[in-house]
Amino acid sequence: MASENRKDIEIGNIDSWIRENLVDVIPMAVSVIDTDYNLVLANRAFEQMFGAWKNRKCYTVYKDRSSICPDCRGGAAFKDGVSRINQEMGYNKNGRLTRYIKHTVPIVDNEGNIPYLLEMATDITETEQIRREHQLLFDRVPCYILVVNREFRIVRTNQKLREMFGNIEGDFCYKAFRGMDSPCSNCLAKQTFDDGQMHSGHSVVQEKSGDTVQLHVTYVPLDLADGKFDLVMEMAVDVTQMMDLEAQLKATHAVMQSMIAKSIDSIIAVDENGDITILNPAAKKLFKIDENKKITREELMAMLPENFLDQVARESNHLYFPETEVRNLDGETLPVRLAGTKLVVDSRSLGVAVWIQDIRELRQLESEKLEAERLAAVGQTVAGLAHGVKNLITGLEGGMYMLSSGMQKGDFERAGKGIEMLDRNIVRVASFVTEFLSFSKGRKIRVRLNNPIEIAHEVVDMYFEKAKELNVELIKELSSDIDPAPMDNESMHECLTNLVGNAIDACRMSDNTEACHVRIRAFEENETIIYEVVDNGCGMDYEVKKKVFTTFFTTKGLGGTGLGLLMTKKIIQEHGGTIELESEQGKGSTFRIILPRSRLPQLIDPESEEAQQI
Repeated sequence: MASENRKDIEIGNIDSWIRENLVDVIPMAVSVIDTDYNLVLANRAFEQMFGAWKNRKCYTVYKDRSSICPDCRGGAAFKDGVSRINQEMGYNKNGRLTRYIKHTVPIVDNEGNIPYLLEMATDITETEQIRREHQLLFDRVPCYILVVNREFRIVRTNQKLREMFGNIEGDFCYKAFRGMDSPCSNCLAKQTFDDGQMHSGHSVVQEKSGDTVQLHVTYVPLDLADGKFDLVMEMAVDVTQMMDLEAQLKATHAVMQSMIAKSIDSIIAVDENGDITILNPAAKKLFKIDENKKITREELMAMLPENFLDQVARESNHLYFPETEVRNLDGETLPVRLAGTKLVVDSRSLGVAVWIQDIRELRQLESEKLEAERLAAVGQTVAGLAHGVKNLITGLEGGMYMLSSGMQKGDFERAGKGIEMLDRNIVRVASFVTEFLSFSKGRKIRVRLNNPIEIAHEVVDMYFEKAKELNVELIKELSSDIDPAPMDNESMHECLTNLVGNAIDACRMSDNTEACHVRIRAFEENETIIYEVVDNGCGMDYEVKKKVFTTFFTTKGLGGTGLGLLMTKKIIQEHGGTIELESEQGKGSTFRIILPRSRLPQLIDPESEEAQQI
């Protein structure tokens, strides 16, 4: 009996303690409001969350309002007596926006009236913030994300995936992405379900537009607290463009490799560290490098012109040598065209590339071409010889006829004219034969270091008085900074003599009312010596320009043999150069001699020349 009384006393103490302390120890904001929305009771947690509450309205404390909330849940609970749970936003005691879940419970008295409401609020501001951040991350992450269960049913997708594939939540992944009726044979999600490990791989799917998409996918288990899981998250990145680009790069690389390997020109690349990364077969052949031999930067620099690689590395544009020399491993010097460029990507230097063209065959062809042109000209000369001889014979026959008829008739004046005609034509025969033999046999040019400007000066001085008599002004425009060059002084003098003499004659035959002049220029440009003879004389039409360098063609009548310009062209060719003509009838002509220094003949060894003369 005593123990039962003691038990009743203990229960009574517990009831008393609960009535007095339970509200304050509940870790939720608990309050009681009456039908006028006055707060009549609140615990410490409520006060810590929302601040002072006594003698204040609930909407003032919760929402900082001066009137009842338009969507007041409490008012509805007073009317229907139904408990409610809802998420709301209000302001905490510091005035900051707060999210909370509120339980509203009607308090019913013995008569069935509802004089009060009990409200319990749980602060979820931080939790909601985290949830919203996670949701934002899930939706906005720049890859496709979905969650599948053990049945391979899609239970959740992010925004990017929905935009690409539509709303497929609830579908089976194998059906949604591949249109299949059963799971894939190599399903990575199944492997993750089986071993609980992360798996990655490549997948090809079809989006809702019908386009094929290449994906790199990763599957990870969504672990629960006890290590068990029933969901797997799939993360996929669209690598379609990257795969296409990779395929294009592979194709481009294969083409470039083939072009480099099959190129007839030598191609060499050196990286920033000085290592040779490309040395194609043509380069190995040119420099006589064994297939397995490794060439160092120092060895390469010794093969190329001095400091060439350093020059290329310093240049902003490519470096180009039309004609230069390189040296192979045997020490042999080879004529080449050489180009180099700095390899730069996004302002970052990757090294240098060098292109080398072997021009030994080209030089041989040029030499053969020059000889062929000379022989062709000889052939043209022989073909036209009959015509020239015929003209000369006609002149001789005319002279003989005048002489013979004069002697027969005793007309000494007529006979004298015949003798003059014979004399004049015999001189023409001698001149014709001499020039023809000189052209057809060819005089071997004697090369010395000569000053190109002095040759031009001599020619101008020689014609100065003649031009003055004919009222033709000779104008000299001769550069003073041309270095001596290997050439035949006598031959080049003859070329300029022919051109200047022809220019003066063109001025003499011109109908130009303006003052006639002949301009003689000499200068050097890009390692090329250039002579120009420009006149404002009679000029030439199209037909004359076509014939001007052919055998026996002359515009001077009986005053010329037609071999002057042909000899000029031959001499210039023997010096490795070319001659150009620009002319317009009635306005004048320009003859231009172009002599690249790299193609000028070699200097004669004095000893070998003396031996030839002996």
